[in-house]
Amino acid sequence: MNGTLAPWFAGKRALIVGLARSGSAAAKLLARHGASVRAVDRRRAEELGPEAGELEALGVEVRYGGVDPAALEGRDLVVTSPGVPLDLPLFREAERRGIPIAAEIELGFAVARAPIIAVTGTNGKSTTVEVLGAIGRAAGRPTEVLGNIGTALSERAESVPEEGLLVVEISSFQLEATERFRPHVGVLLNVTPDHLDRHGSLERYAAIKARLFARQTEEDYRVQPLADPRLDGLLRSMRSRPLWFGFTDPTGDGVWEEEGVLRFRFKGREGKILRRSDAKLEGPHNTENMSAAAAAALAVGISERTIAGVLREFRGLPHRLALVAEVDGVRYVNDSKATNVDSLKRALESYDVPITLIAGGRDKNGDFLSIAPLVLQKVRRAIYLGEAAATLAKAWPHVPASRAATLEEAVRLARAETPSGGVVLLSPGCASYDMFRNFEERGARFEAAVHALTRDAARVKP
Repeated sequence: MNGTLAPWFAGKRALIVGLARSGSAAAKLLARHGASVRAVDRRRAEELGPEAGELEALGVEVRYGGVDPAALEGRDLVVTSPGVPLDLPLFREAERRGIPIAAEIELGFAVARAPIIAVTGTNGKSTTVEVLGAIGRAAGRPTEVLGNIGTALSERAESVPEEGLLVVEISSFQLEATERFRPHVGVLLNVTPDHLDRHGSLERYAAIKARLFARQTEEDYRVQPLADPRLDGLLRSMRSRPLWFGFTDPTGDGVWEEEGVLRFRFKGREGKILRRSDAKLEGPHNTENMSAAAAAALAVGISERTIAGVLREFRGLPHRLALVAEVDGVRYVNDSKATNVDSLKRALESYDVPITLIAGGRDKNGDFLSIAPLVLQKVRRAIYLGEAAATLAKAWPHVPASRAATLEEAVRLARAETPSGGVVLLSPGCASYDMFRNFEERGARFEAAVHALTRDAARVKP
């Protein structure tokens, strides 16, 4: 809750690196507060579209077609977007010159008036922030869901009043360059191997995630999972007040599932939120997501009754274990958002019926061998796609499998191989960029292929 004085970046001579959503929002915010703004992007002006003209109309100097270190001339601040690697020569030169580098979320934080709930973790971030957004709105508080999920924090932070809530999804890419960011409530859902091609090791990746809490004080809260020794060690020295979530009574404050009931303890009060079976979100991973969201909501003063009402009705997000259709007794489930091994593992754990798994794409150095016993237990047949097809076949040699050249072919093969009562699960465990623009396009293509099956099935019925 800042925003009462001029922000620290007012009047700076800033360089924005990357003009995707975050970079563009940062440029506009800087310009509104009297900064001199220059921006660089690898794309050409015509590729940026109308956004380029809007920025130039605000007085932003935009340099297209590269990120040359020469753009640092005359600058005293560099602002980076999440998708831009920090090992670029431009950033190394900025460090050599002593020019500070800030993440876009640092700017949004500086002008925010409402309390911030920031959520990070390898998996479950988007579901958790959307649950929190629904809880905030149900409590009658002006609420924005921002950050890595879509709209940049810099774009909306100033517009939400003090009595509102800013719920922000934060990636490791954003946390890498934070020095000032301090959420009132920080939520760390989990840390499992992902983005190791950028971060180098699981230890470094976990340490970057822990930066979420680094500048919190005793007035703030950190929501963290039970029984994770790596995170316990990283977070033990943090000053914020812990709220735990998981599957056993934490003995301290938090939210947990016990005998099929989501329970809470907070500030001397304890009781039941709801029966787990009353919530529409399936799977143990969603038990964790809901528990973490409930703990964060309690920390900002929202009642357990309001929390329970939202958890009963929340149905999940697109491309995250979303039921597309049932065809001839087979359920087709779109989990295209599963872009790493842990999210694939969580998807498999959500079903107790035979699974035909469609997996593959661009491997992010995932340890597929680590889940081989679970795959053998849960998967009746696998269909592999994309660059990682051979990697998956080698990791799971005892699982009956086929390969498909396209996602549409994979769906047709799955239909032929899956008996009534089973599930066809698209849960790739890989990035989508070898065949699609993003996981959303991959999921939409899967859904279109399934709907084509539905039409075919309708035509052949008497």
